[in-house]
Amino acid sequence: MRKIVACAVMALAYVVLLPGTARAQSSIGGIVKDTSGAVLPGVTVEAASDVLIEKTRSVVSDGSGQYKIVDLRPGVYVVTFTLTGFAPVKREGLELPADFTATINADLKVGSLEETVIVSGQSPMVDVQTTVHTQVLNRDTLDSLPSGRTIQGVGQLVVGVALSIPDVGGSRAMQQTYMATHGMTASNNTVLVDGLMVNGLQTDGAVQSYFNDAMSQEVSYQTSGIGADTSAGGVRLNMIPREGGNKFTGALFTSLRDGAWQSDNFSQDLKDRGLPNASLIDQIYDVNLSQGGPIKKDRLWFFTTLRKWSVNAPIAGTFVTDGSGSAIANCLAAVKTSSPCPQGIDDQKIKSGLVRLTYQASPRNKFAAYFDEIDKFRGHAMFAGDDYNTASVVWNSPAYHTAAAKWTSTVSNRLLLEAGYSNNTEDYTNESQPGISKVRGSAAWYGGAARRDLDLVSTSVQPLISNINTTSPLRYNVQTSASYITGSHNMKVGLQRTWGHFGHTYDGNADLDQQYRGQAAGIPFTGPQSVVVYNTPIASLEALSYDFGIYGQDQWTYKRLTVNAGLRWEWVNAKVPAQVSPAGRFVPERTFAETPNVPNQSDPAPRFGLAYDLFGTGKTAIKFSLNRYNASRTTGDQYSGAQRYNPLARSSATLAWSDLNGDDIAQGELGCAYLTAGCEIKV
Repeated sequence: MRKIVACAVMALAYVVLLPGTARAQSSIGGIVKDTSGAVLPGVTVEAASDVLIEKTRSVVSDGSGQYKIVDLRPGVYVVTFTLTGFAPVKREGLELPADFTATINADLKVGSLEETVIVSGQSPMVDVQTTVHTQVLNRDTLDSLPSGRTIQGVGQLVVGVALSIPDVGGSRAMQQTYMATHGMTASNNTVLVDGLMVNGLQTDGAVQSYFNDAMSQEVSYQTSGIGADTSAGGVRLNMIPREGGNKFTGALFTSLRDGAWQSDNFSQDLKDRGLPNASLIDQIYDVNLSQGGPIKKDRLWFFTTLRKWSVNAPIAGTFVTDGSGSAIANCLAAVKTSSPCPQGIDDQKIKSGLVRLTYQASPRNKFAAYFDEIDKFRGHAMFAGDDYNTASVVWNSPAYHTAAAKWTSTVSNRLLLEAGYSNNTEDYTNESQPGISKVRGSAAWYGGAARRDLDLVSTSVQPLISNINTTSPLRYNVQTSASYITGSHNMKVGLQRTWGHFGHTYDGNADLDQQYRGQAAGIPFTGPQSVVVYNTPIASLEALSYDFGIYGQDQWTYKRLTVNAGLRWEWVNAKVPAQVSPAGRFVPERTFAETPNVPNQSDPAPRFGLAYDLFGTGKTAIKFSLNRYNASRTTGDQYSGAQRYNPLARSSATLAWSDLNGDDIAQGELGCAYLTAGCEIKV
């Protein structure tokens, strides 16, 4: 730990005192010459746009005539070049996307300031200075695509991004599909808002939060060549937020897809094979209202958006019955008739309320912050064979949000400082339908055990795994960086620290599931067969003590060649805190001491890339990169996560059951004598 502190102090010293490195969001760079081809140092280059709350940002070309303006928001810019004794050159209509370096060169001719050369032309389409492969989806694209308007759903349009399940027309807008690229799993993706990490800490890191689509002006997807300011090497997704402006503007987006518009492929052949019903879409809708504008012109802007979206989907193999085995068997028998049982609908909806403020404290200092509250409700989570009324699960999210705050300071036209904080909080409570007793030890609690028919592959009364199940991943992130930009030589150093914890609780009726055989047609009935007992109740926790990284990155341009080199070094430490879980039906009280250093390790991650402007026109580039990335850092990492070492992990065992008194309730406790009164389970 002393080594980490020492490195942190050194990194902070670099951040405060020395030139720093690499890109922020977007930048404009190039070289300025006179009409004879000689480079011109000392040229003032100014970028102006309505998307900048400070209106303009300027730099001066260096000794080689090169310049770079960094930390620019995506939008339309006017770039002006001025030098005493030369006629100014103005480039208009430059459309700058997110995470992109636009090359704008200029030739100045001798003349007076009254003469201005106005140049208009197509915006650059190729970034000839970085080796990052970036695809940017702008607001028009996001609004026009028939998608679920999720970061994964629109991500499938990016070359190199594959989804675990295709999101067809927004059908996966509620239950996430996962992105992967170039052999990197979904757990290695990095999700950013305005460059600040908002990844969740759930399981292996693949699960991400839901986001209000209207919050983003553009969304940038990077799939290779990612710089040292990012740890993992999967998809690097950066949402560039909308900030309002000096004019009040608003937007309303609505969409509706009715189930009647879906084609029917549920053939008689599938029915004859025993499929009772097919997965469908009942209804999909999305309503998104947004408004932005000035609280104080050129000083304080706001942006707010409200969204409600829903996907209701009938699930294949589900039924609406009273939950009894005979009722489900009757439904299966009715498959080949014209009157099958009603199908269960997985009803889901999400509501989001977001507020963002942008404050220009001084000409060189800007603060921005946002908070997005998400409320998700899922009324009937089911699998094939589950009964809608008794075996489905209610999902609630009493706390579910992301938030971030960022400070940016252009100390000079060469030095940029950035610092930020971000947070991802998720808290799910999944429980059985109302009416199923959750009072431990009551008669209804014993009688409310899940009932599974092993031949029908059906369930009546929700399985114990989700009777009462809470999941609470929480991650914090702080990061800071300094960038020093001359034009031909650009450097960046920074540090990042994330930490958090992941809590779980598991409980359920009777601490077991009851299993049966022989209720399907043609199978001799044998009745109660076995029980699956669990080590519930469980209250467990894992903690990511820190994932700390420092990095430096250098970008050097000589003529048409740009070299990008960087090094990131990370330290990660996780633990299983001391914890206690009470006694259950089949387990005693459990007390465990803290398990530290699971893991405790450090790893380097060097990055290197070359970009060559092939013809010197800024239109064609040859790029090469060779990079090493670190695996995702969460408590559930499959290779070294603390969850693998938690002694309170959920476990189960299958035991023999004989229903001696015929009351269809498995009786017996830990230590009882099998096949005696009150002991029907072979414990």
